[in-house]
Amino acid sequence: ERASRSPFVAAARGAERRASSAASCMTVGAAATSASAAPMAFVLSRASLPRSSGLVAAAASGAARPRGGRFGITGGLSAQGATAAAAIATCTAAAVRRRGARAPSSFSSSSSSFRFQAPALVARHASAIGAAEDFPSEILFRSDIGPKVELAEAWQNGGSLVLFLKGKPSGAKEDSGPLDLGQMGGVVDSALGGALRTVVDEEEFDGKAGSAKVCQVFGKDVKRVVLVGLGPSDKDVDWRLAGAAAAGALKGLKNGGAAAFAHVEGAAAQALVEGIYLGLHEDNRYKGSKTPDKEKAPTFPSALQLVGFPAGSTDAAVRARAVATGVIFARELVNGAPNKVTPPTLAAAAADLASKVGLTAKILDEAECEAMGMGSFLAVGKCSDLPSSLIHLTYTPPGGAATRKIGIVGKGLTFDSGGYNLKAGAGSMIEMMKFDMGGAAATLGAAAAVAQLKPEGVEVHFVIATCENMISGNPGALRPGDIITAMDGTTIEVNNTDAEGRLTLADAMLYCQQQGVSEVVDIATLTGACMVALGQDIAGMWSNSDELAGALETSAKATGEKLWRMPLEEGYWEGMKSDFADMKNTGPRFGGAITAALFLQKFVQKDIKWAHLDIAGTVWADKAKGINIAGGTGSMVRTLTDLVSKKA
Repeated sequence: ERASRSPFVAAARGAERRASSAASCMTVGAAATSASAAPMAFVLSRASLPRSSGLVAAAASGAARPRGGRFGITGGLSAQGATAAAAIATCTAAAVRRRGARAPSSFSSSSSSFRFQAPALVARHASAIGAAEDFPSEILFRSDIGPKVELAEAWQNGGSLVLFLKGKPSGAKEDSGPLDLGQMGGVVDSALGGALRTVVDEEEFDGKAGSAKVCQVFGKDVKRVVLVGLGPSDKDVDWRLAGAAAAGALKGLKNGGAAAFAHVEGAAAQALVEGIYLGLHEDNRYKGSKTPDKEKAPTFPSALQLVGFPAGSTDAAVRARAVATGVIFARELVNGAPNKVTPPTLAAAAADLASKVGLTAKILDEAECEAMGMGSFLAVGKCSDLPSSLIHLTYTPPGGAATRKIGIVGKGLTFDSGGYNLKAGAGSMIEMMKFDMGGAAATLGAAAAVAQLKPEGVEVHFVIATCENMISGNPGALRPGDIITAMDGTTIEVNNTDAEGRLTLADAMLYCQQQGVSEVVDIATLTGACMVALGQDIAGMWSNSDELAGALETSAKATGEKLWRMPLEEGYWEGMKSDFADMKNTGPRFGGAITAALFLQKFVQKDIKWAHLDIAGTVWADKAKGINIAGGTGSMVRTLTDLVSKKA
């Protein structure tokens, strides 16, 4: 297709006009000379970039000849902007190649703080992302999740005071006496002339776990007292739930001011602060003109204080904030509409994350994946007009010395129609299939948290094969009956195009193992069968290693997430055998979550410790519950972060 007829030419010319009047204009490659010659170049205009990311628009315009086979950025483009621009251009390469375009051979950022490897950059296909001002910058990682938590020796008057109250012991009779207000509660009750005791007794506040009661105060220095229940006094306390309950009572209060959280014996500062941040989170990014501005604005307290907590609580609060930013990033990626979170924009968001938190990023386009033999992944991706890419982020520990190398592989289907085995009819959940990249979201959320926590002695490779599963007549696009070939030469007979996630994971896992890891955890919204078996509160786990499975169970328990180990029943593999290829991609009706795990196990190399997490049920909450808002939950970000952060 000639550039003169391309809808992107108008965007290119518009960018050039804006650039001519902007002192901050930068150009990648040679300047365009003739649109009719059907050449390609990149025009970058800082004026049109999303403010939060420095993202760059790339447009096909006139003739361009890269100098020495390379395109370089001139001017003051930040590493963040350069990496995000590279991600966008790289992951859309194949779409242009399908139209016969020539491509420059490589891209590099000259920033001393970051090196982005993205060979074979080409001009972008118009439909891949569109103009820079249309890029959904709201999907990018952000650290501004609320005010930082400060430690205070004593409560400063004003705002809200949060008191945590334990309920009566399990089995206690109703007439067993009044609820204990605790030391701080007793002090506050005295200062309020017994008003607190009156509220507790008359309102029958029983200290149930996750309950909260706001008590408005008049004529005193404090505006309100928030009572939060911790559950029976003889049971362990879920401090994340307590923090979220307090946050739920605080957010939305008019003139809320500062919020102080009074220490009680046994309080776990990190879990409490995680719960506070996750409870304060609201996702109003897509509320439009029909929603009043006051309902869209964040409703945080002006400050958060831990009163009477030990000195080490400051570090715990910092760790909690890092974890919470990762969980919220994952939540918002899952909540993002599928026309916003696409394979190209997800890759750009990953590169943007890397530049913000100090990870190394590498984005492989379709041609590079094809050269590596990723036929299983690409067969799915070719079903979409949007190009696929493989995202590879790397965390290197301080000093670079790693005694442990872990791979985390996330399923990155930004939308799953089912393909020719179309999701149709009641219960198909096709309208929910934006969450089919929940594994990728968890992977990126964990990457964000790990990079901020900076654990020593461990190197982590975060790998995502991202694409869409659509219906298409594109050459090589997946059809029932096709036989495709994975990176290691395994041939797969496709008997169901709606079992596509395992096809993408197969190549992603093989690629990850090439990085020298000794442990691999894959995470995916893989099967409805797992939802049927375990519901929406528990994730399924399959593993070939008791050691790794035990470590995951320990991390899940420590971080308040639920895992249940499921069997790798070898006898079920009989149903996966093919008469024409090495295997089929689905088996009989029953045991579908198990046969899916058995399929993935075939791509695990000898001596690699591997675990598969199926989060099909836990990735989404139909309504707010506990620490989760309605929508994406950020499932397994906390577990994976804890697993990685354990000392080698």
